[in-house]
Amino acid sequence: LTVRNLTSIPISIKCIERFQDPNTLQSKSSGYFGASHTSPAFPTSPALGEHSQNFTHQDLDVTLRPFEAYTLASQEQDSMQTAFTISNVTLRLTLETLGGERYRVDTHPSYTQKSKHALTPLSPSPSASYSALFHPSSPTPHLTIHSNHQIKYETWMADFPDTLPLSAMSIPGTHNSHTHYRALPSVRCQHVDIKTQLENGIRFLDIRLQPAHSTDPTKKDLYLVHGAFPVSLTGPKYFEPILQTCYDFLSAHPTETILISLKREGVGSATDQHLAHILETHYITPQASKWYTSPTLPYLGAARGKLILLRRYNTLPTSTHPGLDLTPWPHNATHATFPPPTPSPPSQFCLQDYCEVMLPTSIPDKVQHANDHLVRAAQCI
Repeated sequence: LTVRNLTSIPISIKCIERFQDPNTLQSKSSGYFGASHTSPAFPTSPALGEHSQNFTHQDLDVTLRPFEAYTLASQEQDSMQTAFTISNVTLRLTLETLGGERYRVDTHPSYTQKSKHALTPLSPSPSASYSALFHPSSPTPHLTIHSNHQIKYETWMADFPDTLPLSAMSIPGTHNSHTHYRALPSVRCQHVDIKTQLENGIRFLDIRLQPAHSTDPTKKDLYLVHGAFPVSLTGPKYFEPILQTCYDFLSAHPTETILISLKREGVGSATDQHLAHILETHYITPQASKWYTSPTLPYLGAARGKLILLRRYNTLPTSTHPGLDLTPWPHNATHATFPPPTPSPPSQFCLQDYCEVMLPTSIPDKVQHANDHLVRAAQCI
């Protein structure tokens, strides 16, 4: 059995007990994750006494940091099988959190269906609750430990102080956030709409735009695109409803902020300056109180309730809403910083955007580049 810690805190395995389960023949798990065991089945005291010759106890002190796993060593499995048949064995794990609270969970490695178990607290007045998901993987079954804390994804930024720089935060985002419509497989990148993404905790939106009227800046319509393609097979989709969704979300959740990256793509003869004029004239200036358009990275307090403009288009020289300048964004970079440190820019960015993953053999490279980038980010905190 492999035990994996999927909580955000270290958890220690303090004890493993093994015994025959007289209920095995009657109580094998019959459900998927939805059919959960709220109170794990385990033998009564008389039944356990009857099978006490097949009871083993092993003290451990194995600490699992978040996402780490521990697998029973082969010698432990061998000793277990010599004590009694593995087909009806129950493993009872005693776990301890960093604060010294202990919990117990029973699991059955021979079961062939997935199941969910609530951890039984052994300490009085526990500060948290946990559950375990059993997965009958082959050749080694898995038991994952999860916390049951109810995170309010709509307001997760509320717990952070106003004095926290945005550069010190890990902010979840989506690629081509607006591509959830029915479209070609190579165009559609998202499964749910912007509103659902925000409710699920997403706070970075990546939007690609094309002016609908490439020669008339008085017309405000902006198409949503992905490269040269429209994002929907059922007709053009527009930028304005997305902005209204963001405004409505921030109005309902004023503790939050949304970083919105805007870039010109699509076909036609429109220029970056054309897009900049439309955005400033028709969208940003009329709703200036809802935007953060300074060229410097803000503290969270200055950005709450606002959209933070990340600009991937060249703006007008006279612009009063420059936003954070991301126009030097290099293509397919495994690691890059921009703009150059001299002359001193208002803000600097570190980027990993290795996107030309054309073959399955390149996937491990992408994963490694992403991991390296996360390590660099963590070292700056």
